[in-house]
Amino acid sequence: MTTSRRATRPVTGLVSVLLVALFALVGCSGAPAASTPPPSAPPPAVASPPADGAALCSAAGQFQTAANNLVGVDATKVGADGVKAALQDLGTAGRNLVSAAQTQFGPDADQLKQALNSLQSTVAGLSDQAGVSAKLGAIAASVGAVEAAAQPIIDAVRTGCPAVPSPTLPSATAS
Repeated sequence: MTTSRRATRPVTGLVSVLLVALFALVGCSGAPAASTPPPSAPPPAVASPPADGAALCSAAGQFQTAANNLVGVDATKVGADGVKAALQDLGTAGRNLVSAAQTQFGPDADQLKQALNSLQSTVAGLSDQAGVSAKLGAIAASVGAVEAAAQPIIDAVRTGCPAVPSPTLPSATAS
């Protein structure tokens, strides 16, 4: 489906930007790149948010903002602590999205919860540049899995929640 391919582009871009930023942070160029997880099932058709839509819209907006902020992280400026903070922000926003989406998007919310648990385990071990370097592939894979798991929920609520920002795509201006 065309929608599924389009939905994975921000995920692939985010993972690519994260890898470039982390390579710059740790100064290594030979680490293998992680493959992105396959796209999840197409989102359910939702024309507008449910009765508790304000909470779902807010959570979706916060998640997309955290994902967009992660794309903009300059690891050379923020260091390992900044990268870890951006990853933790994504995790917090993801858990809020799971809570708000559980009733309407049960299976998708469950997938997102599993991906967030993996991300949390990955982030927990990051304490310095050596930790970031050692877990570069796991970080990229975890972020990609979280983004892919959230995508069906975000795509489904976006039409009923105009305040949910569009995904930020990586720019070629990063230096």
